Amino acid sequence: MKLRSLNLRCPLLFKRWASSNPFYTTTPIFYVNAAPHIGHLYSMLIADTRTRWEKLNPTKSAYMLTGTDEHGLKIQNTAEKLGVEPKELVDKVSNNFKSLASQLNIEYDRFIRTTDLDHVEVAQYFWNLMMEKGYIYKGTHSGWYCISDETFYPESSIEEVEKDGKVIKISSETRNEVVYETETNYFFKLSSFQADLIEYLKQNPHFIQPQHRYKFILNELVTTPLPDLSVSRPSSRLIWGIDVPHDSSQKIYVWFDALLNYLTATGFPKGFEQEGNRFITPERNPWPATHVIGKDIIRFHCIYWPIFLMAAGIELPKQVIVHSHWLCEGFKMSKSLGNVVDPMELSEYYGVDPVRFFLTENSNIDDDCKFSEALLQRSRDALVGKYCNLISRIGGKSFDIEAAVTQAKDGGVYEGIDELISRYSLKKENVDLVIQLSRELQENLNDAYKEMDAKFTAFDYIRAIQVWWKIINQANQLFQVAEPWLYVSAIKESKINGETAIAYEVLVNYFVYLCAETMRISSILIQPVMPTLSAQILNRLNVTPERRNCNFTSVGADLDYGENANSTSHKPPLQKVKTRV
Repeated sequence: MKLRSLNLRCPLLFKRWASSNPFYTTTPIFYVNAAPHIGHLYSMLIADTRTRWEKLNPTKSAYMLTGTDEHGLKIQNTAEKLGVEPKELVDKVSNNFKSLASQLNIEYDRFIRTTDLDHVEVAQYFWNLMMEKGYIYKGTHSGWYCISDETFYPESSIEEVEKDGKVIKISSETRNEVVYETETNYFFKLSSFQADLIEYLKQNPHFIQPQHRYKFILNELVTTPLPDLSVSRPSSRLIWGIDVPHDSSQKIYVWFDALLNYLTATGFPKGFEQEGNRFITPERNPWPATHVIGKDIIRFHCIYWPIFLMAAGIELPKQVIVHSHWLCEGFKMSKSLGNVVDPMELSEYYGVDPVRFFLTENSNIDDDCKFSEALLQRSRDALVGKYCNLISRIGGKSFDIEAAVTQAKDGGVYEGIDELISRYSLKKENVDLVIQLSRELQENLNDAYKEMDAKFTAFDYIRAIQVWWKIINQANQLFQVAEPWLYVSAIKESKINGETAIAYEVLVNYFVYLCAETMRISSILIQPVMPTLSAQILNRLNVTPERRNCNFTSVGADLDYGENANSTSHKPPLQKVKTRV
């Protein structure tokens, strides 16, 4: 049967009722044959930070999905080795991933499991839909199968290597061993959609990010014919999986099952009305998703998944963000090398928010990231010494944050302050620098949200954090150069006239106010990364919860905070710790 090509240029192909859907971010669903590691946390954190950033704008909404992939031969084999039932194993290990999310303050909307009843129903519904459309057929297949990856690889993706004195075949993508197998199962007509996917990618060059991943996938599609995909496994070999509808001799291929979780979480097919061969995404439904994945599963998400959706007539994802791996001492973390980092232990010692901040600050999706506890310690020390120390300095007994904010409110945010600085500065040689720093700081504070928004929405977290550090560093520099404590001492000594004393007090309040505004605005902006630490500082400043969003990220946007901010009852928000031995 000849399949009609989809007309991807047709604007009605993926019609929506409305554009009022939440921003939908997903992590991969994590395979439960082993304990969680820092790579799992990294995927969760990228998605969590992006979702929280979206929610920083009160006019927007967001939805985050994470969960566990619980079917397949690897889990069946692991359960057999442990002498337990597969369901018992997946229940236990799935909870480990929930614990990771809970401990690291990952704020998901649903934790999905592929053993969930609604997901099983969606997988079988989707299978039947593909059968009805004629995209699935039964046949015999021979090829290089990887048990670890649970997929067949084409000959072009196979290479020989020597391991333990023996020559074996491996996948050039994942470096896992493959064996040649022949079996009868069902196939999906992947090849029929290759031209459509190429066309779609060419028309949507930002669909896969970063760009070198996009170019890799497009080049592979252009140069290598897609074989039809085996989408089932014999029940004689695979017991632990979802039954193929109307054929108990076969189980649904784990990846065909797993990828559908992104739809299950949207309630599909409920609410998705059919119009001809297309499904219409309902109003306020989170679909389409922005997928956050690791580079080792790019083929499944950037070739198979879009094609499944095309075949069904479902709107394609907004974007697939492909991040790289974390390396320890230059190597990918693995049990065999003994360099796996336990994120639970790490956060228990260094603190949840410092770990979140370090991973975000070094989140380079283009290339592999370097991990070491020394780098984590340095990042944490910078938070203590620059971010947290600034609130401790202006929150000391010599200053009054509430009075500084009140004066800004009463005096029109310190109009004419440059003249006061020029006239009453105790260090004339610093006048120009103080005025310049105060002006630049205010400008950068006012621009910070816009600049960080552009970076965060593009998943360029490193540069977003650089914008944040810029205002923190400038405020610290201003405080150090302006030396407001000198004016406090001069007032206390009572060797100045009334007019000078008033001017000194205004100058002190002005410098404290700019630093307080830096702490307020920077803490609002860093909430998606460090939700607990930022809340501690905003609580100390007595910033009301309804004023902790993007509408209050400019100088003077909130002039009703600061009460009791200088109370001696406050403790440092973050204490120093020694590097673990």
